Amino acid sequence: MEENTLYLFISEPPKGKANRYIRQKGGGVFKPWNISSWETKASWEISLQLKNAGFKEPFSCKVSIEAVIFLPDKRRRDIDNMLKTLWDVLEKTEVIRNDNLIYEINTIKHIDKNLQGIFLKIRPYEEKMFKIEEAKNFLKKADNNIIEKG
Repeated sequence: MEENTLYLFISEPPKGKANRYIRQKGGGVFKPWNISSWETKASWEISLQLKNAGFKEPFSCKVSIEAVIFLPDKRRRDIDNMLKTLWDVLEKTEVIRNDNLIYEINTIKHIDKNLQGIFLKIRPYEEKMFKIEEAKNFLKKADNNIIEKG
């Protein structure tokens, strides 16, 4: 295992937090019970793992997160909505100081009828200049093509 890397497993995949699920009543914002229930269970599981790992301080630097979401069926689920719920729990359990510190995400959804949950690998972010340069070069070429065709 890598130094400065935290490995976690939550026994249920995150529940999606799409805007349509949060209801407002009298100006208040409410989470549906399934999201609140998942957050409570995930927080408890994370807290136990942090204690066992001797984790003391939340990540307060830029972080990279790898996630493998194990789903028990092919029901449609949006990765982005599941991750929003996960980020809230990682902040609440003080794994990361703030979710704005997440600079890199690699997420895989995997269907496995015998396994469900989410595996996480969290570590300090290392900027990957070759990827940034590749994107910049593409944008320069795309911009030139747009100018030539325009």
